[in-house]
Order: sequence, then C-alpha cells, then structure tokens
Amino acid sequence: MKNSKMYRLYKSGNLWVVGAVAVAGVAVSANTTQVSADTVSNADTQAVKTTDATQNDKQVQLTASSTDTTTDKVTTDDATKSATVSSTAEKSTVPTTAGSSVTQDQAKDAVDKAQDTVKSDADTASKAGVDVTSGKTTDVTINDDNASSKTNEVLSDLNKQDQAVKDATAKQQANDQAYQTATTEKTDATKQGQADLDNATSDLDKQVDTSEKDGITVNVEVAQSSPEYKDLSGLEGQDLLEAMAYNINLYKQAIADGVASEKADTETLAKLTAEYQQKQADYAKANADRDEAVEKGQSDLNNATSNLDKQVEASKNAGLDVSVEVSKVSPKYTDLTGLEGQDLLNAMAYNLDLYNKAVASGVASEKADAETLAKLTAEYQKQVADYEAKKAAVDKANADKKAAYEKAAYEKAAYEKALEDYMNGTNHTTSMTAQTQTDASSGQYQTFMNATVDQNTGEFTLGHDMNDGVHIIGHGVLKGKVNWNIVSNGDGTETVTISSIELYSYTYTNAYQNQAVNQNINFHVYDNDGNELFSVYHDGNTTFSKTINKTAQINKAFKISPNETSPLTQVVVVDDNWIWNTHGQVSTQIKNTNVAPKAPTYEQDPVKPTAPKATVHHVQVVAPDKGQAPAVPVASVKKVTVADMPNADKPQPQKVAVHYYNIKKTPKVEKTATPETPKAVETASILPTTHASENQGGVFLSAMAGLASLGLAFGISKKGKKPN
Repeated sequence: MKNSKMYRLYKSGNLWVVGAVAVAGVAVSANTTQVSADTVSNADTQAVKTTDATQNDKQVQLTASSTDTTTDKVTTDDATKSATVSSTAEKSTVPTTAGSSVTQDQAKDAVDKAQDTVKSDADTASKAGVDVTSGKTTDVTINDDNASSKTNEVLSDLNKQDQAVKDATAKQQANDQAYQTATTEKTDATKQGQADLDNATSDLDKQVDTSEKDGITVNVEVAQSSPEYKDLSGLEGQDLLEAMAYNINLYKQAIADGVASEKADTETLAKLTAEYQQKQADYAKANADRDEAVEKGQSDLNNATSNLDKQVEASKNAGLDVSVEVSKVSPKYTDLTGLEGQDLLNAMAYNLDLYNKAVASGVASEKADAETLAKLTAEYQKQVADYEAKKAAVDKANADKKAAYEKAAYEKAAYEKALEDYMNGTNHTTSMTAQTQTDASSGQYQTFMNATVDQNTGEFTLGHDMNDGVHIIGHGVLKGKVNWNIVSNGDGTETVTISSIELYSYTYTNAYQNQAVNQNINFHVYDNDGNELFSVYHDGNTTFSKTINKTAQINKAFKISPNETSPLTQVVVVDDNWIWNTHGQVSTQIKNTNVAPKAPTYEQDPVKPTAPKATVHHVQVVAPDKGQAPAVPVASVKKVTVADMPNADKPQPQKVAVHYYNIKKTPKVEKTATPETPKAVETASILPTTHASENQGGVFLSAMAGLASLGLAFGISKKGKKPN
C-alpha cells in the first residue's frame, strides 16, 4: 500500500478550511478476463481516472494558495477576513447496483432512470457554466443471466459520471461564487476606501484653499501608494478569496495610512494657518497700536510746538532775539527685525512706552520753553516801558534846556563854529623817541642817544655821544625829516599816515682826543626792512660832516580819536659800533589834540535795556519702526492615491465528459443442458475499451479501486447533506 496526499475544502463550523485526506492505493492483481458484477472495463477506468486527476490538480492549486506564508501586515481593526466557499458536491443519487436478481426490463428501467439523473445533473452543470461534453452512446446487450451484473457495471459507471458532474458543478459554482464574492468585496472595499480617501482629500483641499487665501504658500504633492498585492492570475475558489482578502487588507491599510497622512497634513496645515493668522493679527495689532500712539504723540507735539511758536512770534514782536533750534530725540528702541507674535507685541509695547515718555518729555520741554520765554518777554517789556518813560522825561528836560540855550544866538553861533572846527580839525602833536639797546648803558663807557622833531615840518635830529672810557670825546648828529599826512574824518577823529623818512646829513664834532686803544668807530643807519641807508667809519679824533640825501618808505596809517595818540612807529634803525656797540631805533608817534566844544549840559539818556537773547527748542521724537510682517510659511502636503487592486480572473469553465448507454434486451431463450461460458469479448462490449491486452486488466482494476476509494473520501465530509 502506498499513501498519497490530496487536498480538499471542508467546513468547520462557519469556516471553510483545507484538509489532506490519505488515500490508499490498493494494488489488485487479476490474471483472468472475467470480471465481477461491480467491475468496470479498462476504458471506463481510464476515463474516470482522467476526470479525477483534473480535479485533483485544481485542489492542489487551492492548497498552494491557502498555505501561502506571506506575512499579512494589515493591523487595522476592520481587517477583512477571507470569505469561505465550498466545492464539495453532494453524493450522487445514482445507485451503483440494481439488485441480485433483476429482470431485463427492471435493469433497463434502472439504467434509464440513472441516465436521466446524469442527464439532469449534466444540464444543471451546463447551466452552471460547466463545459459538459457527451461521448458516444455505448450499446450494452443484456440477457436474463447477466442483467444484474451488467446493470451494476453500468450503474456504477453512471454513478461515477454523475458524481464527476456534481463535483464539477460544485467546483464551478464555488469558483463563480468566489469570483463574485471577491469582485464584490473588492468593489465595496474600493468604493469605501476611495470615499474615505476622497473625504480626507476634500478636507485637505479645503484647508489648502483656506491656507492659500490666508497667504500661505502650499506645495501639494501627489504620493502614489502601491501595496504589494498578490497576483490573482489563475486563482480560483478559496485561494482567490484569501488572496483577495489579503489584497483588500493591504488596500485598506494603504487607505487608512493615506487618510491618516492627509488628516495629519490637514491638521498640521490648519495649525500652521491658525498660527500664521494669529501672527498676522498680532502684527496688525502691533502696528495699529504703534500708529495710534504715533498719531497721538505727533498731535501732542504739534500742539506744544504751535503754542511755543506763538510765544516766539510774540517775543520777537516785543524785540527779543529768539532763535529756534530743533532737538531730535531718538529713544533706544528694541529692534523688531524678525519678531513675531507675542514677542512682537511685547517689543512694540516696550518701544511705545519709550516713545510716549519721550513725547511727554518733549511736550513738557516745549511748554517750559514757552513759559520761560513768556516770563522773559514780560520782564523785558516792563524794562522797555520803564526805559521809555524815563527817556521821555529826559528828552523833555533836555528839550527844555536846549530851547533855553538856543535863546542866546551868539552862544549858539559860537558853539556851532567851534563844533565845526572840532569836527574838521587836524590838530596834533608829534614826538620822536630814540630807544637804545646797549651793554654800556651804565659805568665807565656809558653812552646816550636822543631825538627831537619839529612839530610843523617834521624835521628831526638824532644825537649821540662818543665815550672812550675817560671823556666824552665827541658828539654825532643825524638830521632828517619824517613825512606824514593828517586828514580829518569829519567827526573829530583823524587819519594819520606816516609815509616816509628822509636822511639829510650826519655831523661828528670832536671834543677830546681819543685815548682808547681801539679807535675803529663806525656808524650805520638802516630802514625798517634792514636796508642800509648810510654808514661812516672814523677814529673820533676829527670833526666831519657827511651829506646823505636818501629816503626810506614807511606807509603806515592810523585812525586816532580826540586826545588819542597813535602807536609808537619805528622809522629808522641806528648802530653806533665801537668799544661797546650801541644799537637803537628811532620811532615817532602823533597825538590827536582836537578838543570838542563844550555843549550845553543835558540830562543823560537812560540806558536802553538790552534785548534778551533766548533759544527755544522744537522737540522731534523719532517714532518707532513698524513691525515686520510675519514670514509667509511654506507648507508641503501630500495627496495620497492608492493603486487599484488587481481584478480577479473570471473562472475558467470546469470540464466534464459523460457518455450514455443503450440497453438492448435479449429475448428469452430456453436453457440447454450445458450453458455456454461467457466470452470475455462480451465484457468488453459493455464499456469502451482502451484496446489494452487482457493481461493489463489487473492494473486498471487497481486504479479503479483507488478511484473508488477517492470517491468515497470525497463523499464522507457532507454525510448526505446538500450544500448551501
């Protein structure tokens, strides 16, 4: 005995499962051409075996699919469980025996009824989509002796054919049901999944639209989810249902992931949008607060400035010297760059507090300036009023005095003449001074130098002595003239111009013999620029005179008031060189001697008050900057699409072949003493032959026994109960 394994669907409770049934292959040896009543021909055996083998192949495919070890990754609560379908057929109702003693009529009637059942089941199979083919009708001749055995053989074969038809029908119906169920479940899952995904996408689209209207840049990507679906090609029955359930779960998981992803994107985008809206609102509020504060602050400053300007104008009209300066106040504001939300509001509030304080301080400063200026103006106006009152009194008193004075015409004429002389006078006095710088200003060798000038002509003499350490041995005299010009300015002042100096001569007069060892005497005269005008060398023992006749330009002018003396002006430089060198400068100056006539004694005018000088300030406060608009967020969202599940293949029609029998009855024949032995060829005439040798009959019988056991195995699961 050899064990093999085949697979079939059976029902356990509400679930369809796949099980293996051990089939025993029984080897039966037969060396005779005789067959028993339940033995079928080799040809029938081959036909039945072929049909069952086809079904067995289908069942193995189901098993291979149902035992797939691919990991199911679907973890959602609504994971689809595979539907179940049964391909187990009802037991054939065709009897396998007609009884041990039947008549030919009974045998024919039994076969005809059995064939009607097979034909009815075949028609049902065809309507169910099974490809039913009918073979050639086999003639079977029976007689009274073999009616039971032949009928049993035919019925047994018809039973197997009917069972094969029922199995094919059940398989076809199971496959069709699995196809419809799988297709429906796919359609339902796709419809629901797409609806869920569409709802999530719609919510996401609405949020994207809302966000974009609020100014947010939203990048929308499309993400394709492609689950690793199982290939449904060629799958049928439970394999198809399980594979479809697997795919649906993958699809649902992908949908759930897509919905979750889009929902998360929607929520994130909504949160981002709300935050951006809040930042926009905070930005608007911060700037609105700023504009309101600046508008009020500017108004307060403008009012204070206007009041101050009015006071400035009034003070200027009153004679005050008022200057206006601009003071610009720049508080140390917080930089608003990059600030958003509450940070922006806090910083803006801080800046506005600084601004308001600066404005208040500026308003107070301008108000104080206006008050101070008003007070100063009032004081000055009082001083002016007092001055004008005193001036009016003095003017009246002086006018009275002048009127009394003018009554004396002579005195008036004399005064006016004296006044005219004074205004145009060029009266003056002139003096010359000789200054020396010498080491012999005292002691044994002291020397002297002096100068005089003629007031009218300007001629001068410069005298000096010569000392040998014992006596004054002689005197030197330099003569010349200072040229000047005096012009009256018409108001008693004079313009004096010292134009040049003329040198006439130099005379030396000896008084004693020179007793000094050193008798190298030399005398030099220079102009103000250091140019030598005259020089003479002698020993001091002889009297002599030298003519010079040289002029040096001076050109210095002065304006001098009455009783004022011009600055001492150098006109010539003299060097008297000998034992001790005597250096000197000759200078002149002129005094204005004009004297104003004595006018009547008038009352002194009161001192006019000096107009005060004041400086006021226009205060300008630098306004805080506006806040920066919040940065526009850039968001990325994904719209998820889920690849469609593969469609189930429409099941191929099951194929089954049937053939029928034509029972021919044999007229009744009287029995002879010696009955004939049945021929083997008659047995072969009952069922189709394969033309195999009779010696192979045992092998076919073994196959038939195995198939019979297989048929039995298929029949035990339902226990006569019709499938639902």
